[in-house]
Amino acid sequence: MTRPTPPGVWTLNWLTPIRCRLILALIVTLGFLAHLLYLTRNCPLDLAGDEAHYWDWSRQLDFSYYSKGPLVAYIIRASCAIFGNTMLAVRLPAMVLAVGTSILVYWLAWRLFGSDRLGLGAVLLTHLAPIFVAGSLLMTIDAPFFFCWALATCAAALAIFDNRKWAWAAIGVSAGAGFLAKYNMLMWVAGLMLFLVMDRQSRQHLRSRGPWLAVCIMLTLSLPVILWNTKHGWVSLQHVAAQTGMTSAGRNTVQNSLEFLGSQIALLGPPLFVLLAFAVADALRRPTLDLASRQRRFLLWIGLPLLVVVLLASLVTKAQGNWPAPAYFTLVVLAAGFLSIRMETVAARKRWRSWSFAAVIFSVVMLSIIHSTESVYPLVSWVNERFPQARLNIRQFDVSYKLRGWSELGSRISAELKDLGAGAFILCDHYQTTAEMAFYVAGQPKTYYAGSYFREPSVRKRFSQYDMWPDRSLDSTQLQGRNAIYVGEMNEDIERAFESVQQATLVRIIRQGFEVRIFQYWRCLGFKTMQRPDTGGQY
Repeated sequence: MTRPTPPGVWTLNWLTPIRCRLILALIVTLGFLAHLLYLTRNCPLDLAGDEAHYWDWSRQLDFSYYSKGPLVAYIIRASCAIFGNTMLAVRLPAMVLAVGTSILVYWLAWRLFGSDRLGLGAVLLTHLAPIFVAGSLLMTIDAPFFFCWALATCAAALAIFDNRKWAWAAIGVSAGAGFLAKYNMLMWVAGLMLFLVMDRQSRQHLRSRGPWLAVCIMLTLSLPVILWNTKHGWVSLQHVAAQTGMTSAGRNTVQNSLEFLGSQIALLGPPLFVLLAFAVADALRRPTLDLASRQRRFLLWIGLPLLVVVLLASLVTKAQGNWPAPAYFTLVVLAAGFLSIRMETVAARKRWRSWSFAAVIFSVVMLSIIHSTESVYPLVSWVNERFPQARLNIRQFDVSYKLRGWSELGSRISAELKDLGAGAFILCDHYQTTAEMAFYVAGQPKTYYAGSYFREPSVRKRFSQYDMWPDRSLDSTQLQGRNAIYVGEMNEDIERAFESVQQATLVRIIRQGFEVRIFQYWRCLGFKTMQRPDTGGQY
């Protein structure tokens, strides 16, 4: 059904509903094909540490895992079962989910504002933000979580504004699936409940069965996570508490918050960040009860609680830039509606159109760099040649340097394992390195994690899923006497764990003459086993 275009939407008569939908189809199709081509034509980026880690989870399917629910592992395993254990198979679900999320952005904007043009504009805004582009390519928990967040929001719009009773069940399923991806889905539920309480005309739903049916379905779907944690000492709860600063005193509070704020500006782009800020402020100051204002507040309350909670968490811990990403799903739609209203007058249209052009230009430049960060290497080289005192490091400019060199290191370790003889295994000091070696070493072997066994607190690493698997225990006699390649920084615990340790070998990752990364590994003979320290551990 074509809805009448509201007065706030700028007039672009040639953009008929059918043309908007054709353009949407073109955008998502070309975006998918472009990413497919990028991944299959000498892709410069290996799997991220988390991608490799979740892939390793998928080889041992379970009800839940140490830090997250099981959804990401199930999705990766399904893809790899069809396409093999390859980088493309791991990342393909992220690309498919991104297409689905774009369609949901379009639908939500169309449903709330009655405009296909505005829906198309909202999709374009998401495609301009680096954080959304990265999420459509890298298969971390964010891809399925973002999709479930979007699906639950669309179902909530149907339940609240169209009074579709079946949509409450859809909310429960979507929110439950989202919880299986990331526990932050609880913030989506909190946002929905806040809207239902604060919006006078929506409170009637709280007196119906719908919201409580949704909560019951979500809790039912969450049972696997709860049962798994009951069996494993609630390690996920302890991990989340540690990550969010709930179990430690605040430190560097101002610095943490400023860094987090800077990360959001960078991940959205300064023009889009400012546009979102204006849109949020505008929605907060509109207390009227008309339908349009209620719909804007709906978008606000779905996204804002998560953003505020992460900002508060940044006062006591180092908040990661991707933590509030789902909040921007509704806030971008809100920004599209805000921008359409600002196009009503000629004066405002000129000002905001210039700001929109700035957002487009900035994003196009940034996205081109993100897809090929090596394009900034010549500039760094030029600066260092003319200003030697600058001594710029490429890692200061290449945000993707941590995704480089893993396949090269894997090839080197594969050759070393052959020389160490049958039974040789791989031991690493970091859980992400452990996962990368599991993926990139020939034969994709079982690998082992030593970081949580280190006795000295200053070098000890946090627990991970490898500590949950009995077959990865380092105090087991099944590894005793075997040789190993140890990847990481040497310390006394590793030296004591083997009969002898040979000098480190360095693997230098060079790109365009720059040393992007240095890996080191050690040939270790005669494993004696390792005992976990009695002084506790880091979650």
